[in-house]
Amino acid sequence: MSLEKWAEYGWLKAEPSSPEEIRDLFGIVTRALNDAKVEAISDDLRFQATFSAALTAANIALRASGYRTRVQTGHHQKIVESLELTVKADPKLIQKLKVFSKKRNATSYDAAGSVSEQDLEQAIKVADELQRAVTAWLRELHPELMR
Repeated sequence: MSLEKWAEYGWLKAEPSSPEEIRDLFGIVTRALNDAKVEAISDDLRFQATFSAALTAANIALRASGYRTRVQTGHHQKIVESLELTVKADPKLIQKLKVFSKKRNATSYDAAGSVSEQDLEQAIKVADELQRAVTAWLRELHPELMR
């Protein structure tokens, strides 16, 4: 499968990015990771911020590749799954992010207090690692977007 094929299926649309957009998206990742480390707020909200950081990092790779998701049901899942095609992410990482997505949905829509300290620590670690991986990938394959 390829991003081009995904665009043919209507899941993505081709749209070039810019250094400014990539910089702004990294700003969102940084803000979300900083928010996730504020111990004065609930673990649920910290987890939501962490997942937002990871999702935005995945979106950076997709945007740097010249695509964006179409706004439709499941577009967040497509952003996560696109990591396999952009940064060649390990399927285990993608699976972790899908589990985090379900947990984020549960804390947002079903019940408060369902995020454990362990869940939060693991999510922060994964989001930090993903941010570093996307940054390294960009420097190697799309340095023109890192100005």
